[in-house]
Amino acid sequence: MATEPDLRREIAEERLRLTNAVADLRKELDQTAEKGRQIGVMVGTAIGTAIVVRTALRIGRRLRGD
Repeated sequence: MATEPDLRREIAEERLRLTNAVADLRKELDQTAEKGRQIGVMVGTAIGTAIVVRTALRIGRRLRGD
């Protein structure tokens, strides 16, 4: 049977492993969130550009009398 100091050491080691695992997961979540924000910005920019181009084409057609 393990002694109390051995059990305490094992628990401390496991706690450290769990703490490190949580830190790694947080880092991965932050990276994923950042990628999501970047994608959101790109999609927003693309949609905005499409709206501007569509509006410019409509104005051009109206000015030409089409």
